[in-house]
Amino acid sequence: MFLSWHGYLPKKKDQMKAPRIKAANEISIIIPVKNNQQGVNLFFKSFFKTHKSEQFPSEILIVDNPGFTTYIPPKFVNGSTEIRVMQCDTIGPASARNMGWRVARSEWILFTDSDCIPTSTWLTGYLEASDESIGYAGHISSFGQDVISRYYESQRILLPSCYSKEGTTYPDYLITANALVWKKALEEIGGFNDAIKIAAGEDIDLGFRLREIGDLSFAPNSLVYHNFDDGLLGFIKRFKRYGKGNRTLSKIYSLNMRPRDIKPKEKTLTNSVLSYIQYLSLLWGYRFG
Repeated sequence: MFLSWHGYLPKKKDQMKAPRIKAANEISIIIPVKNNQQGVNLFFKSFFKTHKSEQFPSEILIVDNPGFTTYIPPKFVNGSTEIRVMQCDTIGPASARNMGWRVARSEWILFTDSDCIPTSTWLTGYLEASDESIGYAGHISSFGQDVISRYYESQRILLPSCYSKEGTTYPDYLITANALVWKKALEEIGGFNDAIKIAAGEDIDLGFRLREIGDLSFAPNSLVYHNFDDGLLGFIKRFKRYGKGNRTLSKIYSLNMRPRDIKPKEKTLTNSVLSYIQYLSLLWGYRFG
């Protein structure tokens, strides 16, 4: 959502330092789900294919939104790691994630989404990156090779913007398709903002508030794939939602986040068309919700 354009700098209230992460079983995975059983099935199929038992987390918590019933296919319930499904009565991924991390038993909370597909380095990448940061931004790549998926990749839409300090690059915020956060830091700031009811801006807001009490770092070797299989209509709906999220963040942080012209980083006719559609969709969401 290009917040780095606006130069927002959180004001430090504290400088919490987290312990280093020594093993994958110190991590609980939280996945909010809204009517995406197919995505959940693909997630677990890939997870158990790419991870050995010593790489398993403490638990995987699926948090369902109201009105939907997600289930875990029996072939994935093998006792090797605990998997639970919970029902969240409050609408929105922010509320679902809050419900998940608050009951999680581990010191570290790994957030992802039901349209994400884990790789073998998903958890180990965080172990490699571990320092004293309170949150980490993992890497996210497109799963498909269609023109829209490649556009997401070329525009770096899947990754947070960043800033540099003393020669090191840090994330401006987190994207919860792949983000690891220290549970004590979540407790300190109260978790996600439940007032944000859509999947847009709630993770950026979380990242900003985390930066007020500690540091965020990149974990470049922690990789998940994001499955964008909803075509052009999904593309438009997603950026309309992001535009609405920008408007919400504008109000919270008193920023002018009206969408600006978007230029393709890889100049092709297709990318030029998609960048214009992206801009119009963002503007639509920002102005009209």
